Amino acid sequence: MDQTETKQDLSRDHLADEGKQERQKLAIHEKTKGNLFYTNNQFDQAIESYSKGLQYDPTNAVLLSNRAQAYIKLEKYPESETDCTLSLSYDPLNVKSYLRRATARFNLGQLDAAEVDLKRVLILEPNNKQAQDKLHLIQLIEKELLLQYPEDESLKPSTKDTQDQPPGDTVDISHTYGEHECQISEGEEADLHKLFNKCKKNPGHLDFIPIKQFKIDHLPADYRDQDLYNFIKVAADLTVRVSVNMVSPFRPQFFPNTHVQYPFYNKGGNASTRSGSGLISVYEYRDGLGCDARGSGSSQLTGDQLTTDYVSCPCEKCKQSGNASKVWWEIFVNTATHVVFDDIEASRTTCRLFFDDKDSPKVIIDKVTMDYVNIGNDNIRLKHVTCDTKLGPRLYDLVRRLFDLGNEVWNKFSQRTSDKVNLIVSHPHGCSKYVSIGRWVDNYRVEECDYNDKFDRTKFTYTTSTCPGSSGARIHCVGIGTGHVHNGAMHSKLNYSSVDLFRK
Repeated sequence: MDQTETKQDLSRDHLADEGKQERQKLAIHEKTKGNLFYTNNQFDQAIESYSKGLQYDPTNAVLLSNRAQAYIKLEKYPESETDCTLSLSYDPLNVKSYLRRATARFNLGQLDAAEVDLKRVLILEPNNKQAQDKLHLIQLIEKELLLQYPEDESLKPSTKDTQDQPPGDTVDISHTYGEHECQISEGEEADLHKLFNKCKKNPGHLDFIPIKQFKIDHLPADYRDQDLYNFIKVAADLTVRVSVNMVSPFRPQFFPNTHVQYPFYNKGGNASTRSGSGLISVYEYRDGLGCDARGSGSSQLTGDQLTTDYVSCPCEKCKQSGNASKVWWEIFVNTATHVVFDDIEASRTTCRLFFDDKDSPKVIIDKVTMDYVNIGNDNIRLKHVTCDTKLGPRLYDLVRRLFDLGNEVWNKFSQRTSDKVNLIVSHPHGCSKYVSIGRWVDNYRVEECDYNDKFDRTKFTYTTSTCPGSSGARIHCVGIGTGHVHNGAMHSKLNYSSVDLFRK
C-alpha cells in the first residue's frame, strides 16, 4: 500500500468518525427534548423524540430505556418490555432497564419474570429501595394467590425434578455432575499452547486428532464410511471457539434442583478469559422470511414460522447505513450455559471460526446476543446477525450440507447403535480443532419433550476424550439424533453432556 492510499484510508476513517460524532450529538439533542416532554407529561411527544434519537444512534441504551419508561406511562407494556430487553443487550448492567422491564412484566402478569429482574437489581444494588418494595409486593401477591387457589398447580413454585417422573422411565441424574471443562487463561494465544502442552488430564493428547490430519482410517473399522467422514469434516467447519472475558454477577450458587456448585459462582466481574467450544446453525432471511437448513420456512421442532417483524437486515452496519440489505443471515452458536451464562456475558463473547491450525486466518464474530437459555439443562444459543455476502452463504451452505449428510448417516447407522460410537470436535485448551473418538456409556432419560412427542430430554455419559476448552462442543452419537453438548468430566473418568433432545 502506497502513501497516497494510506492517506485516503485515514481521511475516510476521519470522516466516518466525524459523522458518527455528529449523529451522537443529534441523538443527545433528541434525548434532551424527549426528557423535557416527559417532565411535562407529554409522553407521546417524548416517545417521538426518543425514536428520532434512536435513528441517529440505534444502540443507545439510555434512549431505549427512556422510551420504555414513556411507554409505561401510556400503559404500552409490551413495547416497554421490548425496549428494555434491547437496552440491556447493549448495556447489561443498566439498573433502570431492569426496573422498568420488571414494571412492564408485572403489568403483563409475568410475575416470575418480573421477580427475576428485581432480584438482578438487588444483586447490582443491594439497597435499592424501589426494587425491594416491588419484590415484596410480588411476593405478597403470590402468597395471596396461593391462599385463594390452593389447588392450582400453575401458581406453585416449580419443583420439577427427575424424581417427579414415573418410576422406571427416568433416572436421578444428580450423580452425573463433575468438573466443568472451560479453559481459564490470563494471557494471550501463546499461554493457551503452554496449557495444552502441560495438560494433566490427557498428557500428550494421544486420543486427539488435529482436524487437518483427520482421515477416514481414524474411524473404527466398521464405520469407515465416506458420508460419516464427510459429516465430521463439515461439523468441524461449523465448530467454533467461544471466548468470554466477563463473569456475570447473576450466576447461581448451585445447578437447579441440586447441591452441585455452579461454575464461577461469586466471581462476578472477573475479567479473566475462559474458552469453550460451540456449533453453528444458520437461518437465511429474505424480506423477513426465514429458511433453515432443510429449506423450510418453519421450525423442525415446534412448527413455528421463521418470520420477522422487520424486512431488512437489523445488523449495526445496516442500521447506520440508511440502505439496509433485504437479505441477511442469523448465525446461531449452540454451547453450554456454564460457558456463556446470560446477556451480560454474551455481550463480552467472541467466536473464532475456521480455527483449524495455528496458521488459520482469524475469522471472528462478536456482537452476539442471547437467543435462548436453559440453566438447568445447561445449554444456551447465541445469535449474531450479518449481511456479509461471503460469510453468510458460506456458513448457510455448510449447515445445509451437514443436515443432508446427517440424514445419510442416520439412514446407514440408526440400526447399529449398539456399538455406541461417539465423536467430538472441540477446541481443547482454547487451541485449534481436534477430533476425539470414543463410546457413549449411558443415555439417561430426564423427561418427555413438552412440544414434540418424537423426542425425550436425556443426558449422555461417554468415554470420548475431552479437555478444558471442550465445554459446549457438540457430541455426535453415530446413528442417534441428538443436540447435546459437552458439559464436563466426572471423577469416574467418564464425561457427561447437557440435557437435550433425543430422537426416540
